[in-house]
Amino acid sequence: MSPRGRKACAVALGVALAAAAGEAALRLFAPFPDYSAGTIRSFPDRYHPLLGYAGIPNLDRLFVLPDFSHRIVNNSKGFRDRERSPGKGGGRRMVVLGDSTAWGWGVEAAERFSDVMERRLDGWEVINLAHPGYSTDRELLVLETEGLRYRPDLVLLLFDRNDVVEGNNARVIDGRQPKPFFEFADGRLELRNAPVPFDRAYWAAKTALAAEYGDPRAGRPGFWRRSHLANWIAFRAAHPSRRRREEEPADPRALEEEMELTKAILRRIDRVCRENGARLVVADLPSHYTPLLRDFCRREGIPHVDLAAALSEGLRPVSHRRVGHWTPRGHRLVAAAIIGALERERLLEGEGGGG
Repeated sequence: MSPRGRKACAVALGVALAAAAGEAALRLFAPFPDYSAGTIRSFPDRYHPLLGYAGIPNLDRLFVLPDFSHRIVNNSKGFRDRERSPGKGGGRRMVVLGDSTAWGWGVEAAERFSDVMERRLDGWEVINLAHPGYSTDRELLVLETEGLRYRPDLVLLLFDRNDVVEGNNARVIDGRQPKPFFEFADGRLELRNAPVPFDRAYWAAKTALAAEYGDPRAGRPGFWRRSHLANWIAFRAAHPSRRRREEEPADPRALEEEMELTKAILRRIDRVCRENGARLVVADLPSHYTPLLRDFCRREGIPHVDLAAALSEGLRPVSHRRVGHWTPRGHRLVAAAIIGALERERLLEGEGGGG
């Protein structure tokens, strides 16, 4: 073999060893969300002119990803919930708003904190209107267009850190998909980009991926979709701002600026709730926004549930290692924490509710 050939082989071997070491290190020490393009776009939903996308009505299918599989069963409105009658039911009602965490990514519907709460709270219906990828802005739209139809006594909003920069402050999702958004106009919130433009090529690709991941006959995804290193590189390339946030100390002034729009949206949600006889409660996944959100809720008189203590790992995991969402145990702990907070606020007895 020529010297050039030996050098090329040595370089190739070095790259292969470095890749193997990186793969092993990520699997051992760095849990991260499986957010490669092949998986985040594989979720089965449909175009929606107001929300950008929404659940498929009456869907019943298996959802398969490298880390888990579970069934998705949607009601006639496209929500992962049983059929609910509009108007006031026989008991009291709580509407849950949120993203993939509240929706139950990685667990069966019956294992979610909302379903656990409904089983534990005598006389209460807990109606789950969450959907993967939603943030506070679209949760407001869901409340106004659907949630109020159930005349809730409580509205529980699950707040996540990606609700801010990647959600409320964004104009597109996943780098391409258009979304509705709010902005300030003369000091008031104004909805923009509605109806949401329809990207035919995007939805054709997304539909094909959803069929692949939802078909048990497709088998396990290929090596590159299962590789932690490949997924990590894809995620970092697509989310450089998130990489900065995770690795650098948060600037309080920057966080305040980022939260300005989110606070206005939360005020509107709170006002809509109070005008319709309901009480807003914010359950907060721990993040660098938590102190700001806690202070905001205190000033506005909105009950704030800090989930940090409930989600401390201990000896048993509360989150799926790669996808970052809660395990069934995590959902049970969150349900207990929220019920405890509602009891302390006496919101389960009718003092602070509506209806």
